[in-house]
Parts: sequence; C-alpha cells; structure tokens
Amino acid sequence: MKALVYNGVGQKEWVEKPKPSIQSATDVIVRVTATTICGTDLHILKGDVPTIAPGTTLGHEGVGVVEEVGAGIRGFKPGDRVLIACITACGSCRNCRKGMHSHCLDGGGWQLGHLIDGT
Repeated sequence: MKALVYNGVGQKEWVEKPKPSIQSATDVIVRVTATTICGTDLHILKGDVPTIAPGTTLGHEGVGVVEEVGAGIRGFKPGDRVLIACITACGSCRNCRKGMHSHCLDGGGWQLGHLIDGT
C-alpha cells in the first residue's frame, strides 16, 4: 500500500509499505477510503514536532471500512464504516470516563502519525 512518510524536516516521500496486521487484541485494521491533511501534518513537516521519527507514516484523520478486528474489540465488526480519530483512547480509564480521551491513562492520546504509523 502507498503511504506518505516523513523523512525529516521538509522531507516527505510516497513509499510502498506492507499491509498492516493485527498486533494486539485492541487493534483494528481499517481500509481508508478518504482522508485529508491536517494542520498538524504541516507542523510536522516544518520540524515543529521533534518526537516524530523519520520513516513514520503521516496522517491521523480518515474515513474507512473496518477490515479486521482484534479479539478485544467490542462494538465494531468487518464492514462497518468508521471515522478514524487522531486521539486513541481505551474508553475505560478514569480520564476516558470523564470524556478526557486525549489524557487516556492506558497509552492513549495522539498516536497515529505521531508515535505509530498513521493513516
């Protein structure tokens, strides 16, 4: 699959990457059908987000169809149309229960296109 990869300040490249696979019970594989650029992507390319490692697939906002779900996923199944949010949240820690998903205590927050490959 094609992915837009950050290669350092001001450097981006379309590369061929392998199709993702389920790595943990809470993973979902989504076939992206539409996406858009976010202002954050522009900040990344300018070098304003030094925590992005070269080689990271950019993007964290999209729409798609669920292709596969991990064993721990409830409420989603293959074929469901979904919105991909930039914030990852467990949904059950105290911060998530308060609606503070970007402060998830279980490894949440801004993950896609930041700490892990994006859309």
